[in-house]
Amino acid sequence: MDAHDTPTQCENCATPLQGGYCHRCGQSAVNPIRDTHHAIVEVFESFWHLDGRVFRTLRDLLSPGRVARDYLAGHRARYIAPLRMFVVATLLTFFVGQYAVSFSESPIVTDGGTPTVAGVDAGLARQLEAATTREEVIRIRDEALAEVEAARESVDGVPVPGVDRGLLAAQVAIRGAAGNRLAQLREAAKAGEPPAPSAADEAAGADEVTADEATAADATPDDAAEADDDEWVMRFNGERWHPVDNPLTVAWWPDFANDWLNRKVGRAQDNIPRLQQNPDLLKESMMQALPTALFLLVPVFALLLKVFYLFSRRLYLEHLVVALYSHVFLVLTILVQFLLVALDGAVAAHSAWASRGIGLLEFALWCWLPVYLLLMQKRIYGQGWLMTLVKYFALGNLYFVLVAFAALYAVLAGVVSA
Repeated sequence: MDAHDTPTQCENCATPLQGGYCHRCGQSAVNPIRDTHHAIVEVFESFWHLDGRVFRTLRDLLSPGRVARDYLAGHRARYIAPLRMFVVATLLTFFVGQYAVSFSESPIVTDGGTPTVAGVDAGLARQLEAATTREEVIRIRDEALAEVEAARESVDGVPVPGVDRGLLAAQVAIRGAAGNRLAQLREAAKAGEPPAPSAADEAAGADEVTADEATAADATPDDAAEADDDEWVMRFNGERWHPVDNPLTVAWWPDFANDWLNRKVGRAQDNIPRLQQNPDLLKESMMQALPTALFLLVPVFALLLKVFYLFSRRLYLEHLVVALYSHVFLVLTILVQFLLVALDGAVAAHSAWASRGIGLLEFALWCWLPVYLLLMQKRIYGQGWLMTLVKYFALGNLYFVLVAFAALYAVLAGVVSA
């Protein structure tokens, strides 16, 4: 039989075929194993249903509430099902976010008072390498951070477009470089290697030992390591965390839950130095945790809608459709923001005006999102503006708390699983 010949009976149940699909079991008459084109289309169709519905759904999503209202009215054939759309949009958004967003991109440094994009300055790296005490590393770090902070404004005091995002990256890079040097000093202390005289001491010709230096000189390698860890070490009850000697304990939790909690704390303490060296590890873990948080938020938001519109006589699943489509728009907004961030990173070094325009577009999108959701709620539930506004702001405050917990979960998940 030729690859494109249609069989006369169903290959699954042997029922005589009367069309492109078996009327008994529903299997397609075309065998994807013998038709490469059909196999490729079938793969994409399983996600997007490439029959125009994806484009129609995206187009109608631009009108607040239209897709959800039509779907609830029974016009389902023209749109992608809400759960399928939400899953695909969420996976696509955070897949793009993995590559579009970076926590360790090239920072901004100053050159004659004008911010420019560059890596950690070689001079700063040499200063940190020459530093032999924790205090000296912190001093160099703080001076570098102060210099980068000054780059927020130009010489004339006029804010420079695009500096804020680069400023954050610069701070992360400088703190990471300082953290690396502190880690090297900790390792040297653990190995019992005596610290060399600091550059500041040599320049000043210091020959007196202060009380703090005398204490540091008498400290053991473990004490020195603990002192250097002050920047990031976990502490509870005023003491350094220890899984046996000083664990984190929740009084009303069972022992197995407290054991689990302290395992997570231990992993976080081990991961923080790695995150200082490579902040993108935190980003990758957060991008993996955020979809799970959103999947948990959607049914909770639908439940809130059910409570606030208890007398609307709508079923919970109807509220779930509204919650799903509203989150689809939220996720697609985040996707566009990720793409704008990537575009800004590509053009910021070449055109300040283009960077400013992208920043304004990002701001406009975030301003449009709450307006969109308000209009969607008004059009679907049809109540007056006063009741809609009251319920919208009450729902918004409750949901903001949920989102805050979801964001905290994502950060904590990133720290303990990086």
